[in-house]
Amino acid sequence: MKKKFLITTSIIALLYSVNVNAQSEFNETDIDSYISQRSVEVYLEADFTGTPYKDKMFKNGTILKNGVPLAKNIGLRYNASKDLFEVKKSSVLKDDQAKVLKSSSDLFIIIGNENYVFLAPNENNSTQGYFLIDYKSDKTSLFKKIKKEYIPEQKAYTSLASNIAANYKEKLSLYLYTNDGLLIELPGSKSKRLKAFGDKSKDIKLFVKEKKINLNKEAGLIEVIKYYDTL
Repeated sequence: MKKKFLITTSIIALLYSVNVNAQSEFNETDIDSYISQRSVEVYLEADFTGTPYKDKMFKNGTILKNGVPLAKNIGLRYNASKDLFEVKKSSVLKDDQAKVLKSSSDLFIIIGNENYVFLAPNENNSTQGYFLIDYKSDKTSLFKKIKKEYIPEQKAYTSLASNIAANYKEKLSLYLYTNDGLLIELPGSKSKRLKAFGDKSKDIKLFVKEKKINLNKEAGLIEVIKYYDTL
């Protein structure tokens, strides 16, 4: 299934060209205009297993706009259930005092070695959200979408069985991003993943067979993408 987004490779490249080594805790810039007054949702962890977050703890990260850091060493946490970032301007704030970062395709988020981009919908597609850049090149990149789905509690049908607690189930989806602005979802099966490479799929199939590459592994996909870019 193809998802089309009109974002440019040059913008994505900014994530990798900016020096984000921070010296101060927070830069007083116009970052405030991107922090909403919306409070974060408070979850009662006793009510479920798992977590709605990619990582439960806030981590220091950098927020950039057009390659220029708006905030360095700012507390960030990705809520994969709501597809939004929570932000704390100061480490002394409690988690429930965090605010929601406004989603904007102008912004890029870096947390450690993870780089996130927000893709806005366009006239061809209504899908939007944050994507993790798994691998990047000038021609073809690999994006990852992390989702956490809430599964309600399941009551036992008989007295001999036990209730199944509510939980958050993680789902990972992979996408090819090409330099002409296309985001192509990679299906789960090997044959369908090969088709995602279009008129080069036969060449890719031979390469995969020769090198004994596992297309179900991200490392294998990255190896294939590197080869694809040489065709």
